[in-house]
Amino acid sequence: MRKKYIDKNFIKTALSLAIPIAVQNLLTNCATLIDTFMVMPLGNYSTSALGVATRFSFLLNVICFGFASGCATLIAQYYGAKQGDNIKKTFGLTLAFSLTFSIVYALCLAIIPSSLMHIFVDDPITIELGAKYLRTFSIGVPFLVFSQISCIALRSVERVKIPFISSAIAVAVNLFFNYCLITGNLGFPALELTGAALGSVLGFICQAVFLIFVLIFSKTPFKAKVKELFSFDKAFVKKYLKISMPVLLNEILWAVGTNVYVTVIARQGAENHAGYTLYENIQQLLFVFFVGVCSACSVMVGKSVGAGEHEKAYSQAKWFAVATPVLGAILGALLILVRNPLLSVFPFETEGARKVASDCLLFYSFWISMRNIPYTLVCGVFRAGGDTKSGVIIDLINMYLIGIPAVLITGLLIKPAFIVIIIVMFAGEDVIKSIMCIKYFLSKKWIKQLTNKVPKEIETDKFIN
Repeated sequence: MRKKYIDKNFIKTALSLAIPIAVQNLLTNCATLIDTFMVMPLGNYSTSALGVATRFSFLLNVICFGFASGCATLIAQYYGAKQGDNIKKTFGLTLAFSLTFSIVYALCLAIIPSSLMHIFVDDPITIELGAKYLRTFSIGVPFLVFSQISCIALRSVERVKIPFISSAIAVAVNLFFNYCLITGNLGFPALELTGAALGSVLGFICQAVFLIFVLIFSKTPFKAKVKELFSFDKAFVKKYLKISMPVLLNEILWAVGTNVYVTVIARQGAENHAGYTLYENIQQLLFVFFVGVCSACSVMVGKSVGAGEHEKAYSQAKWFAVATPVLGAILGALLILVRNPLLSVFPFETEGARKVASDCLLFYSFWISMRNIPYTLVCGVFRAGGDTKSGVIIDLINMYLIGIPAVLITGLLIKPAFIVIIIVMFAGEDVIKSIMCIKYFLSKKWIKQLTNKVPKEIETDKFIN
């Protein structure tokens, strides 16, 4: 008789992981949205400059996610196999690589911010405003990277409350100092975009200090002496790189491709880009629910595969795969109802920018399920199962061979209405990508156990690659 894996206990566990993670990301994205809200009265140039400058924080977050996803793949499987020493070594090795990268990234933002801004826009006012933001933001980069890695590692061992509390602290500090420093309140100077960057930096520092305190004094799988965290040998580093580098490459390629899209979008004028910037911030508020689903999926599927329970892992993954489009349909319908009342709250400089945001949100309402099916399968299922290479291939084909050429031709040569460029961007990348992901999921070839735990299924050959 086939064992039943999806029951009330499974759903309870999934929700206990997904909801705190979703709320944590909701807090962070609300802070970003409020940043935009506070900057918008400064005008379209400031709003556009903030939108372009935050592409570099977006790129940083994506690369961090690449480091952390490789880390999470290994940690979740080691957690399922109850291999505590390997959990600690994986965490230490990830910190060593990611913090080294963060220092280099911070120096680039501090030394050549104008050149970096020029990648996306050629307007001198927007470049000057964005460069000021990036110089200040660079101070917080190592703190942000440490916090990102620590939070995802903690989630991978089902410790979701600590990352939630740390994010709440960061957001509270960020919002307080944004209120004080952007327009000058409570006796503070009005620093405008520099104030917005400084508020973020202070939030990152407070979050990192809290997490360091927790990791040192609380009982988690990561509580260890320095020697335990960094006592990895050549064979362990090789295994880590084999799993992590494809994920990191995947995220970098995806981030670079996404920034190509933004380069085209930013050249459609400050009004269009200001409207798109606000749309992106609101869209991110909806995306947090998929982050919660994907993260819960990653933890549970990775733990099952690591423990050798392959059939259980497939059943769990199938449940999350079905839950994603259902959630998308619900959120899409809600967005259709609230998009214009929500936009009426924001102080747009021009009516044209408001219309751009509204049009983008309307299209996204219908597309949200298609957009997130590949996200859950690649980031939540395939990687947790131990397959970190398939996502690179899928993204390369759909983004670089279809999506980017379509957007470049449409946005720079044809130059249709702005919303048409957005439709081409999504449709060009997502349709074939979803089909490829579903087909690969059904093949079960993504289940690749990374631990030495003996598989529990009788029908081993169906699941082991």
